[in-house]
Amino acid sequence: MSAGDLVNWREHLFCTNTPTHGSGQPLGLSGRVASEKGATIRPIFNRAFFCLVLLTVYPSAMADVLIATNGEQFIGKVLEETSDSVTFLSETGGRFTVPRQRIRQLQRMTPVQNEATNRVFSSSASTNASWRPPGVGKDGFDWLKLKSDEWLKGHLDYVQEKKVQFDSDKLEDLSLELKDVREIYSAKPMFIRFHGREQLYGTVAVTSNLVTVVGPEQIQLPREQLTGITPGGKRELDLWSGKVNLGLNLQSGNTKQVTFNASGELARRTPATEFLLTYLGNFGKVDETQNANNHRINVSYDVRLNRDWFVRPIQMEYYRDQLANIAHRATVGVGFGYYLFDRDNLEWKVAAGPGYQYTRFETVVPGDESSSSTPAGMVQTFFKTDITRRLTFTETFTATLASQQAGLYTHHMVSSLEFEIKHFLDLDLSFVWDYLQNPQTEANGTVPVNSDLRLTLGLGVKF
Repeated sequence: MSAGDLVNWREHLFCTNTPTHGSGQPLGLSGRVASEKGATIRPIFNRAFFCLVLLTVYPSAMADVLIATNGEQFIGKVLEETSDSVTFLSETGGRFTVPRQRIRQLQRMTPVQNEATNRVFSSSASTNASWRPPGVGKDGFDWLKLKSDEWLKGHLDYVQEKKVQFDSDKLEDLSLELKDVREIYSAKPMFIRFHGREQLYGTVAVTSNLVTVVGPEQIQLPREQLTGITPGGKRELDLWSGKVNLGLNLQSGNTKQVTFNASGELARRTPATEFLLTYLGNFGKVDETQNANNHRINVSYDVRLNRDWFVRPIQMEYYRDQLANIAHRATVGVGFGYYLFDRDNLEWKVAAGPGYQYTRFETVVPGDESSSSTPAGMVQTFFKTDITRRLTFTETFTATLASQQAGLYTHHMVSSLEFEIKHFLDLDLSFVWDYLQNPQTEANGTVPVNSDLRLTLGLGVKF
């Protein structure tokens, strides 16, 4: 829909060009002369209705548009202009400043009302949904079109787990939700994976409902069947991503307290596999007395078999908690998994399998074994949902069943709210619950408590 179409539609709604009766009053829809009251109310109603339709059907008509010399298009608001640069606020890229020489076109979408004709119109700079940067498919770069009608130019790192990792020419590294990306066009051949099909190789074009792969033959499949895209011939480093989260709390006065927590994630993703390494550590002191000192490292490797099922050939965990009387605890296992939900804004998967656990205790009562080796059974579930565009809730729950000496039943649960401040920066609030049903008694007769509960707040940096 163009600006001209909007103007014509508005004229029809407001009846600015309708024939009039001999009295000079406009004719109604039935051809009868409108009453004085109706002639007053109808234009007000039509104006309100038109504005509602304009904002609902064509929201980008109310925004400014910046088109860079490299073809990237941003939609948002011009905050400041000088003779040398323009400061722009984009929904995707946030606030940034562009030199004048790097701007091809700057379009403003401020509505203007003409009192003489009651005609509402926008400038000729309105965005066209069918517009495409001239460099798509020709300049050797990958291109993304977002739901906001913004166009980004750069290099596609991967599409995996409903995430799109993209290195934009202007905004640099971006991590986007697949549901927020309307179109993808690759410049070079890539590896593409669909549910229940062998991996394909070729140039790829993703639209709102179709994925087209052009290789030895052209194949078109529904977008909902897409599970991943990985560039072919890229560096190994491009397959990796990660996040580091740090939190620190200092208190002085009658009580001196120091609490420090850190977590990290390192992942390698391809269309059919996912390697994940995570770390969680906590350290705390109250009046020079240690009240927390634990570290947990998890490693998993998943191979997707089809849309719903995956196999986990290796899963490992290392845990150390001196206050829980655990000097070292290592658990190794295998498993199978199933996706209960796998949507753009909702993911829920479960995995289970057998394993082996070794535990060495800090101290034991004289006569007790200082270590334990036992078969184990493991169950894990991961849940993730987008509450809003910037707020995400995740929960990981891992339970292990082992021998009585090893603690019988243990679980580790992390529930987190992640608020995206910038595309690379999060504010994370996490609740952690570690439980050990049968803790080992220490040499002095002290029995550690069963549950360890923590609430942490920290900043996370994604890379």
